[in-house]
Amino acid sequence: MVNVFITGASGFVGSHLTPILLAAGHKITAIARSESAAQKLEDQGITTIRATLEDIDVLAKAAGEADAVIHLGFIHDSRSYAESVEADLAVITAFGTALKGSNKTLITTSAIPVAGVPTPTELSPGKIPPRAASEQLTLSFSSPEHSIRSHVVRLPPTVHGDTDRGFLAHYIGQSRKAGFAGYIGEGENHWPATHVKDAVQVYKLVLENASGSLKGGEVLHASQEAGITLKTIASAVAKRLGIPTKSITKEEAGQTYTFLALFLGIDCVASSELTRRWLGWESVEKGVIEDLEGSGWYFEETSVTKF
Repeated sequence: MVNVFITGASGFVGSHLTPILLAAGHKITAIARSESAAQKLEDQGITTIRATLEDIDVLAKAAGEADAVIHLGFIHDSRSYAESVEADLAVITAFGTALKGSNKTLITTSAIPVAGVPTPTELSPGKIPPRAASEQLTLSFSSPEHSIRSHVVRLPPTVHGDTDRGFLAHYIGQSRKAGFAGYIGEGENHWPATHVKDAVQVYKLVLENASGSLKGGEVLHASQEAGITLKTIASAVAKRLGIPTKSITKEEAGQTYTFLALFLGIDCVASSELTRRWLGWESVEKGVIEDLEGSGWYFEETSVTKF
């Protein structure tokens, strides 16, 4: 049994991770911003601490008392993305200080496109600012000076499944409003994708590391599908909504999809070969197109996004 401290436990990924960790016999402590979030976690048998990601001293104390830390939380509010990343760096720094010299496990979260190359692998260093700094900081804790078993799990732009309120949900909602499912240019650029139930297995396997294959300082790719073209995703969305697909410019993408326009042009085919080899991870859930074809969640008109 591992006593693990988790941030973001009530979020999309966290809410799918906590049940499988509890089922495996692990003990969880998590932060909760609201009474309702705390109650939902406590109903599962999770110990809660009322705090936010800006309560650095509280986070550091909880991390120091745990056997391992999984950092899923990220601030999504009215502040700028750069400010949210700065807050994230403050949290990771606090974890590094609290765990220094302990040889305990720290798992943080990043995004596959941070590698900044068209075909990233787990060995591709993070290059795209400002999020790359979070990766670099986490991995630096694996040095002999810090003696932390630190790892980064990179998630793809599309982590899909019921209760998702992220990029894919936003894309669908904005497409419904616009009356078309858009893609930039020919739409032949790629997004990696992973079902959330497959993604959380990566965190669990890193935490347990039963094979002993991880020594610290590794990046893992939770990439179930290496790359699906945006035109393919748009076609699946258009079919479900009963609207046409449409090639649009970057400027039109900004008008239609707001912040998501920055990501619609990403072309990334991500390998997860090393992750599968190191962890024995196997993706078993439905792919993104199959999920879209059969999903009730994504196409409920009452669905909202977190953005």
